[in-house]
Amino acid sequence: MTNIDHGRERRDFALVVFGHMRAAGVDDAAYDAEEFAVRYDGGDAVIHLANLFAETRERSPEETREWLERIIPALVTPATQPDTWEEVRPLLRPVLRSSTYTLADPGSRVRRPLFPFVDELLAIDYPDVISFPDESKLAEWGVTAEEALTVARENLAAVTPPMELPNDGIVKIQVDEADYLSSWLLVPDWLLVSTANFEHPPVAFVPDQQTLIVVPGDPELLSEAFEAVEQEYRTAARPLSPQGYTVDESGLVIPLDWVTTPNDAEVARARAVLAGAEYGAQHEWLEEHHEAIYVSSLLVAEREDGVHTVAVWGEGVDAALPVADFIAFATEDDQGSIQVPFETAVDITGIAPMPGIHPPRYRTGRWPEPAVLERLAEAAVAF
Repeated sequence: MTNIDHGRERRDFALVVFGHMRAAGVDDAAYDAEEFAVRYDGGDAVIHLANLFAETRERSPEETREWLERIIPALVTPATQPDTWEEVRPLLRPVLRSSTYTLADPGSRVRRPLFPFVDELLAIDYPDVISFPDESKLAEWGVTAEEALTVARENLAAVTPPMELPNDGIVKIQVDEADYLSSWLLVPDWLLVSTANFEHPPVAFVPDQQTLIVVPGDPELLSEAFEAVEQEYRTAARPLSPQGYTVDESGLVIPLDWVTTPNDAEVARARAVLAGAEYGAQHEWLEEHHEAIYVSSLLVAEREDGVHTVAVWGEGVDAALPVADFIAFATEDDQGSIQVPFETAVDITGIAPMPGIHPPRYRTGRWPEPAVLERLAEAAVAF
């Protein structure tokens, strides 16, 4: 699809949203093509369309029409927001979203990083929509983000059904709408208790916001699951993560790549696929909104010892580097490059994360001095 076709498709979607907004009583909607958003109420209110647009990818035209008929009125005439902590407290829920989920949203949502490239967001559970309050609400409620997210988890735990999952195959749970299914992993001991009869440590997958897959950690079953999950993740309208998640000794859910398994190659591949997708989405957004700096891509390299990610620091280029397994230092005279483990390169060069960028990127600034390059060469690894 060309950029022209993509722009036309987005504009046509905005026109459909206009129709539903007019039916809901909004008569001053204006399309903001640059932000892919609709502004109304004198420009003070805005609906960002990227996530709505993505959620229609797997719906038929009729399903899309029915869904927008329900969701748009709830967005433009939302339920009265609770004013006090006592009123909002029982409505709070935690949701899992990719790190780039709110890239196009200028609001400062209440969130905390949970797993690599997966965040926990605070949500208010209304009958027809999920609302994400911004941090200004915390002051009004008189609580901290940590307190609000703790209450959200407690509320979810109270309504999450206990289960006893079979230990001889892959269990797949799906829902029709993007709700709190993936957040079940946040309920204390839910995964541990639901798989108490497993002979192998449990592994859970959340390829999208509507799917939860649980697998006994048998290597053959895991291989089958990784292949299926990556395909689902790549084609999902609301992708979340292709990584597997297991439990540590205390029952806490952790990424599978934090422990050693017979499926290490597949675990590393899933980690690289997720990093590539998230940094790819961020790369596109940053190029549109931060033209003053070169936004470096994350490269995924398959080597004999597995899959690795690489960020390239080019001589003479002030770049924003994604976090990778290695930094490749490439000279202007094309005399080859050296590859240094990322954390080692950061320690030697002193580069730091850019403020306000999530997932993080590091600003390179000047090309390293000769003495620093010598230290980097000593720390380099062979590809």
